[in-house]
Amino acid sequence: MSKLLETDINEQLLEILGEFNLKFKKIEDYYFVDDKFPGITAQVFEMERYEDSVIIQLDIHILLPNNTIIESFVAHAPSVEDAIAETLEEFEVNVLHVLIAGFWENAKKVENGVGLEQWDINGYRWQLVVGNYGYKGSLPIDDIVLDEMFDTIKEEILALPLEEDIYAIRTVYTNVGDGRKVTEALLNNEEFPSLEKKISNLPWKSVEDDYYSVRNFILAMKLEEH
Repeated sequence: MSKLLETDINEQLLEILGEFNLKFKKIEDYYFVDDKFPGITAQVFEMERYEDSVIIQLDIHILLPNNTIIESFVAHAPSVEDAIAETLEEFEVNVLHVLIAGFWENAKKVENGVGLEQWDINGYRWQLVVGNYGYKGSLPIDDIVLDEMFDTIKEEILALPLEEDIYAIRTVYTNVGDGRKVTEALLNNEEFPSLEKKISNLPWKSVEDDYYSVRNFILAMKLEEH
């Protein structure tokens, strides 16, 4: 059974954000830049404890005007501290730079691999903030990540009847290493079955003994009627 850990996780989160010259003020349970959305906060849960290691889950809550997005990261490490450090690094690589590009224009600029594109969807012009691939595994990333992954995600987003102003799309493919493959696709934290099926059916490298995981995070932000 998972349990909430009493840690200084928000202090650690704000330290990372501070490296990009982001200064936050706490309002109720969330931290805001210049009192503007999005708000952000974090929690850590212990999922499993073994004799010499622990599995934790880091949940980053991103508060938008009409929705809350939760980005979750899991790590298995010798200690809670090591696992938290690993999940915070994943957050920075996979999600933070997308948030900076989408919302916090005054942040310190760094090379981060995030792409900005504009697409026409459902009669509106949309800004797409496309995160780089988050990869975990021992094999070279170029041997694993498929160009078809982004092409598939784009195809599915373009077909959506988007009615809200902001959407977050998370896609994860995991080769567990024991013959199992796990795919997750979420649209504003709701299951996205058609994307999940298509991602699962891509020609991923079949590896029985090695774990690997590929993760992508995209923000779609409505600009204007087309």
